[in-house]
Amino acid sequence: MVQESDFDVIVVGSGFGGSITANRLARAGKRVLVLERGPWRDTLPVRSIGVERRAPLPYGKKALTHLFRSMHAGRWGMNLHKEGMFELQSHRGLTTLCASAVGGGSTAYGGLLEPPLDPDYWHSRHPQLDPGRVERHYAEVLQDMGAVSYNQDSCGPHSIWELMPDHGDRQCRPAPAQPRMGLLLPNSQEEAGKEVVDANGVRRQYCAYDGDGFLGSRGGAKASVDFIYLAPVLGRGVEVRDLCEVTSLWRSPEAEGGGYSVHVEDLVSKRRDRVRATSLVLAAGTLNTLRMLFASASTAGGIRPMPRLGQNFGANGDLLGTLRGDEGQSSSFRTTPSIGAFTVDGHTRASLGVGGFPGIDSWPLPRRVKDRISRQLFLYGMGADSGSGSVRFHKGRLQVAYDQTDESIYGDIRSAFRSISQTLGSKLWTIGKPLTMHQWGGASIGPDPDQGVVDHRGEVYGNPGLFVADGSALPAAPGGPPSLTIAAWAHHVADGIASALE
Repeated sequence: MVQESDFDVIVVGSGFGGSITANRLARAGKRVLVLERGPWRDTLPVRSIGVERRAPLPYGKKALTHLFRSMHAGRWGMNLHKEGMFELQSHRGLTTLCASAVGGGSTAYGGLLEPPLDPDYWHSRHPQLDPGRVERHYAEVLQDMGAVSYNQDSCGPHSIWELMPDHGDRQCRPAPAQPRMGLLLPNSQEEAGKEVVDANGVRRQYCAYDGDGFLGSRGGAKASVDFIYLAPVLGRGVEVRDLCEVTSLWRSPEAEGGGYSVHVEDLVSKRRDRVRATSLVLAAGTLNTLRMLFASASTAGGIRPMPRLGQNFGANGDLLGTLRGDEGQSSSFRTTPSIGAFTVDGHTRASLGVGGFPGIDSWPLPRRVKDRISRQLFLYGMGADSGSGSVRFHKGRLQVAYDQTDESIYGDIRSAFRSISQTLGSKLWTIGKPLTMHQWGGASIGPDPDQGVVDHRGEVYGNPGLFVADGSALPAAPGGPPSLTIAAWAHHVADGIASALE
């Protein structure tokens, strides 16, 4: 074991929560170490900032080797490739999918950036939390990510208006307010794929409608936090160690200055090190953050126990389906991740949308399979589930308990999917057991240790200097794409840490 230099703050994870926290703390003059078990992805923006060690996105034949990092179901588990893109876990009542990369879930999200469906989302969560201090960051994040709305004038080959023209008498119609996307949308077909350089010298390409979705954005048309938030502060207060996995975390003795020690393993060299900081921020994604909290709290010398840890857990009502398109429709391989949102009469609780499968045509699949997929459209629904799920830690493993029958939102979304199928006269398939990339809660904000795990600043009760800045701290389901909600919370947490360290 090698003792490393101390830092002001260690951030575990580099998705929306981790990257934004690191960026803001570095700009406040703090020395920040970001630990990320995934690799930098080989994209145009990442190459342009000089990162030499890069891993491919799962396009083409690389899907065979780099699509999955690991798969787990109950006691069975298989680690496939340390540079794999996704971690797939099958739990009781729920399947979860987590991205593994510098940039975290932002490398694989659909680019959608929306505030919570409930305008009072941050109200009455903690007596000392001013909702405005979180909400004020929404506009800042939207600007940083270059968020735009897909509209009828967009030049893409697919749109929600083409799929369901609004005749006024239809039950399903394009949503009047379309979600914003962190996407470089071209203003003309000639501009598609054109390269640009931003103010930080990062090279990107306009969307070419050939793969800026869930497999990652090769040209950087989709804004991800690795180059939006980490690139400007690399070497300017922030050090990123990729392919570096946290094995344990501990409270440091007062004789060593207090704070927290984190034991890490370099997944390439297999070297094990220890790093220490006054403050520790967990932002490794909901399930991984919960795993680290549980593991440390159950170990002598680890963090102090949290009675509400693992409670108030949910899946954001995520439900997926496919819809068979018309024979003459444009290929669903040539599209933005989302082609737009729609509404269904009588279903106001859910966020509903349609997307395509950009990039899947690069996979080494039989032609007949590709032809079949190209005629399918991707349906997604999200909504506010109640947090009735729970997570526990048993024999070194997380055990998730989630029952969709306890959550009425799933019935609403399934009904809405049937309505669009009937309206369009198209064959519908809907997944049975929910699959989500949007797990939330388990370390939620609450007014006291008996009702939550973190306080109004994101600090873990009973563990001064330990913070949570990802989806596990959310008090309720956002009900729509959660990225903007998490990003605003991370800004808020970073503001508090910076003030405390002054």
